[in-house]
Amino acid sequence: MKKQITVFIAFSILITAVFAQDYKKQFIKGSIADKTSAVREASGKEGIWLSQKAIDFVLENNEIIGTDRDMDGLAVAAVLSLPNEYIYSLSDNDRNNVMNKFIELFDKFSRSNTVQIAVQSKVLSLKDNINTAPFTDVLNRFMQGSSVLSSDSSLLKSVINSLGFIGNNISFSILYNDLNDKRYSAYTPELEQSVTKLIPISMNEVLQIIHSKDPASIQRIFNLVKKADNITTNNLCEIAENILNESPISELQFESLEILNSHKWTRASASVLAFFAASQKTFQNGQITEVQFVSLINSLVNISPLDAVNPLIKYLGELNQQLEYNNSVSQNVVLAVINSLGAIGDKSAFDSLLSVTYLNYPEPVLSAARQALAGLRW
Repeated sequence: MKKQITVFIAFSILITAVFAQDYKKQFIKGSIADKTSAVREASGKEGIWLSQKAIDFVLENNEIIGTDRDMDGLAVAAVLSLPNEYIYSLSDNDRNNVMNKFIELFDKFSRSNTVQIAVQSKVLSLKDNINTAPFTDVLNRFMQGSSVLSSDSSLLKSVINSLGFIGNNISFSILYNDLNDKRYSAYTPELEQSVTKLIPISMNEVLQIIHSKDPASIQRIFNLVKKADNITTNNLCEIAENILNESPISELQFESLEILNSHKWTRASASVLAFFAASQKTFQNGQITEVQFVSLINSLVNISPLDAVNPLIKYLGELNQQLEYNNSVSQNVVLAVINSLGAIGDKSAFDSLLSVTYLNYPEPVLSAARQALAGLRW
C-alpha cells in the first residue's frame, strides 16, 4: 500500500513538472487565447516569467493587430497576474521600469477601456509601495484631453476615482474645475468624492478658492471640506479662519466659527476679534440674528480668552450706556458678555461688571453679574 502511495506521489510530481514546462511552450507556440490561458494558469517563478513575456508581447504587437478582444484579454491577464509581492521585491529602478510598462499599456491600449481600467486597478493595488507619480501625470493628461468627455463613462469614472487615491494638487485643480463644469454633471458624485480626498494635499489651491471672495465658490469648497474625513485639525481650522476673514457676513462665517470654537483654535484669536468688532454693527443693523451674535460672544472664551477681555469690557460699557439712555438692550447678548467675562475671570472686568449691578437690568442679568464678579481672579 505504501509503495502504491509513493508511486502515485512521484507520478503526480512528474505530471506537475511536465505541465509546468508546457505553460512556457503553450505561450510560445500557441495562439493568443493559448497564451492567455498559460498566463492565467501558471504560478510561481514561471507565472512571473509568463506575465512579463505577455506584457512585452502585447506592447510589441498591439499596433500591428489593432483592436482585438483576444489581445485585450491577454493584456489584462498579464497585468493582473503579475504578483504584487514580486514587484515589491524589485529594486527602485526595476519597479520604475514596471511602472513605465503599465503607463505604456495605458497609452497604447487607448482603444480598450478594459485594459486601461485593469492597469489602473493594478497601480492602485501597488500605491503604498511604489512611486505612482508618473502614472498620476498620465491620468491628469487624460482628464485634460480634448476628447475626455467622449470616453466611455466607466473609464472616465475609473480615472476620476483613481485620482482620488493617487492624485496630486494638479489633479485637485483639474477635478474641481470639472466639478464646476455642467458638462460633467453626470460624474458629480465621483468628482466630489475624489476632490474631497485630495483637499489635504491641495491646501494652497483650496485657499486660493477662498481668497477669490466669490460666495458661491467659497460655499462649494467649504461643503467639500466638511466631508473630508482625512483632513487634519490644523488644515480644517486654517480653512475655517480664512473663510471667516474672506467671505462676506453670512451663515458660512458662523459655520467656520463653530469649527474654530469646537477645536478651541486660539491661533484665530485676531481674526475672531475682528469678526466680533464687525458683527456688533451688523447685529445692530439686523443683518445677523441674536442667536448668531450670542454664539460669537460665547466663542471668545475658547478662541480668544486673553485678547477678548478688553473688547468685551468695552462692549459691555456700550450696552450699559444704551440702557442708561433707555434704549432697548438684548438680555441674551448682555448675559453672553457677562458670562464670557466671568468665565475668563480677568480682574480688569470688575468695574464694568459692577456697573451692571447698579443699572435697571432684569434680575437674571444682575444675578449673572454678581456671579461673574465673585469669580474674578485677583
